[in-house]
Amino acid sequence: MVYVAWTMKVAQTELNETEYQLLARYAEEHKVTVKEALRIAAQKLVLDDKVYPDDPIFKNIERASKPGKKTQWSVDHDKILYSKP
Repeated sequence: MVYVAWTMKVAQTELNETEYQLLARYAEEHKVTVKEALRIAAQKLVLDDKVYPDDPIFKNIERASKPGKKTQWSVDHDKILYSKP
């Protein structure tokens, strides 16, 4: 079995009473600790989980190889997608 050790950082903050009560209610409703609720909030704030239709990966589908055709697509995908012709 492989164990991965994550280095965790401690981040302190101050919440007013209303903010804390809202956070505590969220934690209780979702059956998580206040600490975990804060971690979830931080992740939602900084992790962008959106699809950007203008990203070249969605515009260059025709440049991808057809099944069975051997290309360097998997090796050179960044260069193929994001470099200017």
